[in-house]
Amino acid sequence: MKIAIIGCGWIGKKLSKYLKDQNHYIIATTTSSENLSALKEIASEVHVLDFNTTENFDFLNDVDVAIFSIPISRNDWFEGFEKLNKQFPKTILFSSTGIYPQENKTFTEKDTEHLRTDILKAENLIKEKYPQTNILRFGGLMGDERSIQNIFKNKVPENPQKQVNYIHFEDILAIVEKLIYSEKKSEIYNIVAPKHPTIAEILNLETQNFNGENQRIISSECFIQDFNYTFIHPNPKYF
Repeated sequence: MKIAIIGCGWIGKKLSKYLKDQNHYIIATTTSSENLSALKEIASEVHVLDFNTTENFDFLNDVDVAIFSIPISRNDWFEGFEKLNKQFPKTILFSSTGIYPQENKTFTEKDTEHLRTDILKAENLIKEKYPQTNILRFGGLMGDERSIQNIFKNKVPENPQKQVNYIHFEDILAIVEKLIYSEKKSEIYNIVAPKHPTIAEILNLETQNFNGENQRIISSECFIQDFNYTFIHPNPKYF
């Protein structure tokens, strides 16, 4: 397949290499020419794409799947995005579980009240242009150098009893690959590891007993059920 990854940041780069290794033709884009040389090592074709300045999108002709991996909460791309005059058979948007309010409950995709306005606006903008888009709302991105141990290497967590909503990048790669071959359209999925240990548990900190009640949890049960998916890394304690 010819797959465009629009916005190759941390997860986009890993996805580009993974899909290219699966013999897909990968078009990777970046907003900075400084990133071109590094991307050429992990993609079949590389272009600078800045929605505020790019006028010619012909390099996206005949793309089978467009994956939007742009900073979802930054609205500086909104107006320029309207200029994108290409159609794609399949589209995927990388969003964030940060869309859900900071309330102590278990959130599913059916929760639509009090969503974060900037992220919701971005999701709706993509859906208006590409109604077939499947939206993946990622928890905190983890794996390799990204770990809770590194985050708190030189500081003490303010709330060690907080349960985490994290996702390992290797699961993201596997999940995106499943969606690429799926006939699913216009779906929203929370992509979060199914286990939610506390920060204290991950860091092996001694704290008072914790009963796990009244916490903000993001459920990925919908994707698990729809795809009969077994997480490669189900527990952030072992990321």
